[in-house]
Amino acid sequence: MVNVNWDAFTRLPGAATYNFEMLCRHLMHRHYAAYGDFKATANQAGIEFHLQLDRPCALGQAGRWFGWQCRWYELPPGRAITATRRAKIEQAIKTSLRDLPGLTDWILWTRHPLTAGDQKWFYGLQSIAGSMRLTLWTSANVEEHLAGPGELYSATYFGDLVLTPEDLRELHERSVAPIRFRWLPEAHQPIDAERVLQQMLGGSRAQAQLDVAGSALELARAELLRRLPADVPPDLHEPTEAFAAFLGSVHEHVRAVKTSLAQADWKTLEELFSSSPRLLPEHHALLRRLRNARSPLAPPATNALDDLRNILTLLKTLNEQLSVRMVAVVADAGNGKSHLSAQITRAGTDQPAGIFLQGRQLAARHTLDDLARTISINGRPCPNAESLLAALDAAGERAQRRLPLVIDGLNESEDPRQWRNLLSSVTTLLARYPHVLLVCTLRKAFTEECLPAGTRQLVIEGFDNDRADAIDRYFAWYRIDGTDADLPETLLDNPLGLRLFCEVTNPDRADVVGIEAMPGSLAAVFDRYLEQVHT
Repeated sequence: MVNVNWDAFTRLPGAATYNFEMLCRHLMHRHYAAYGDFKATANQAGIEFHLQLDRPCALGQAGRWFGWQCRWYELPPGRAITATRRAKIEQAIKTSLRDLPGLTDWILWTRHPLTAGDQKWFYGLQSIAGSMRLTLWTSANVEEHLAGPGELYSATYFGDLVLTPEDLRELHERSVAPIRFRWLPEAHQPIDAERVLQQMLGGSRAQAQLDVAGSALELARAELLRRLPADVPPDLHEPTEAFAAFLGSVHEHVRAVKTSLAQADWKTLEELFSSSPRLLPEHHALLRRLRNARSPLAPPATNALDDLRNILTLLKTLNEQLSVRMVAVVADAGNGKSHLSAQITRAGTDQPAGIFLQGRQLAARHTLDDLARTISINGRPCPNAESLLAALDAAGERAQRRLPLVIDGLNESEDPRQWRNLLSSVTTLLARYPHVLLVCTLRKAFTEECLPAGTRQLVIEGFDNDRADAIDRYFAWYRIDGTDADLPETLLDNPLGLRLFCEVTNPDRADVVGIEAMPGSLAAVFDRYLEQVHT
């Protein structure tokens, strides 16, 4: 049994109740998921997670079905739980019996042992549980499972691999210092590649899209119900009501997806996406019948069907993006790979910073473990790549966010060819750490030799459709008035060119300047920049 510092656990970011449940879930999954069907779903029936064994293990024989209810309880040892808590436990047992009738073992997992009186009361509920056996677990069961497959959780929840938001912010500041002169967050312009990455991270943009789509669907449903039955032939009342009910169920599904996404509950999301609603032949048939009957409800029903298609497409897209574990950002020099890397790993208002690594730090014959050791956590070099993934994953889980681990500039390493095998080997690890998205950046010419086959790629071709907004942002920051200026758009189509142009036009940003201060040609831009560098 591993001795752990529970005081350190109580100081972790996030609610102790949530952290305790997540720790218990992880330990059971890591030790026993290979022996059966493990499920952890939000709003589970009386329990947080359950496991149905299909082969024997240390937990029990094949056929046993275990469910766990985790309760932290902010109570000192020896203090009895309240009548309200007793009532909730009893109700949870009844709910489990109703919704999971095959459950054989129901486990209440608390930090401290229950008092003698509470234990007597709890086991007295066996008359309610029937053949479902009731069991009590405590922190001793946590410590028992922190060995072997659960050893990493000892470090990420109690020890040297605990990363707080402050730790991540400091790590980011140190890591991006070598490229800080290339990164201008004050004038940052998001581009399509960044927007896709933010969706892969499950950010606020994805949640907002679900909100908008869900609201449109609910409005369409309300319109159908408002006009029933007056605008529908009697023989179509029932199928129209069924269609409206279907719209309501899809809206509820979307709300559940959005809630799970906001909580970064990837296991629940996986189950929700696997059970996403589908359009049925009767939905199309209803629309045809409404049109043939010249029903006034045909146009709003058509709109509702379009809204339904849009939202099901959105769910499919989000499922594809959120299932990505590793993605490569590909661009030529000057198109902002490092800028993007620094930007997506910075701390936001509602999430911690990610980890920023540089590909040039990988020497020939080094491994990802060597690269991970360039990061120090709590004053010590990170032991290996999996430890870094585990530390970042635990930090993301506590923050209920997916966090990026970026390796910027694969082509800048001593031997770029070794990345292909290194990245292939890490893909199996990434499946264990759903709160981490691995992002690699590299130049186009190196994709074949650096990336494993099938790697998702996002290609940057300058600012593209965001060029006008980027110019506006940079000009505002550098205090440049571009009114009536004949701008060299080709030069300003990427972060490097736009930055150079602004630097030579108004380097000190003391006063607003206009077209008279702008260089007249590409050659003039570089001449002025060289003068500034050597001054």
